[in-house]
Amino acid sequence: KANVPGLTVLPFFIKALSLAMNDYPIINSVVNPALDSDGYIHEFVMKQHHNFSVAIDSSLGLTTPVLKKVNDKSILDVNGDLKDLITRVENNQLSAADFEGGTFSVSSVGNIGGRYFVPTILRPQASIIAIGKAFDAPKYCGMSSAGTHIWKPIQKVSFSITADHRVLDGATVARFASAMKKYVENPSLMLISI
Repeated sequence: KANVPGLTVLPFFIKALSLAMNDYPIINSVVNPALDSDGYIHEFVMKQHHNFSVAIDSSLGLTTPVLKKVNDKSILDVNGDLKDLITRVENNQLSAADFEGGTFSVSSVGNIGGRYFVPTILRPQASIIAIGKAFDAPKYCGMSSAGTHIWKPIQKVSFSITADHRVLDGATVARFASAMKKYVENPSLMLISI
């Protein structure tokens, strides 16, 4: 972080999500809004590119421009593109093209102090993640040789994934979440993506 001013944890989460999507590509789906005669969807499309709609709060309100082709970017590229989007949001310089092609949404309230929330899917996407603020928590490490309990402080982050169950089943979403968590907890697995 000292070598990259302004680097936050969000680009790491975004890259971890993209890497986990490589194992669970159905997460990166959009729903065709046309319904069959019984009112059910008849098609969803798994997308090749990981185009993430990122919720950005500004004095103009909340907006969700798209960070395109995350799967082709390094963590530092994601960080730079996020900074660019935030600057353009704050200066009211977004175009319609900045909102096109989103396949998955990311909403983070950590920077405003929120710890946990359940997001609503941005249609026609099939899923969204909400990422809360990092907080200190105790972790139990076992017993010492003297018979006392050993605890150490760790950082935790809560997240919640909302999924359209017409496309995604809960088991797949849980496995995807576990894969993403693995990357976040072991950033060395993402080093090739720096």
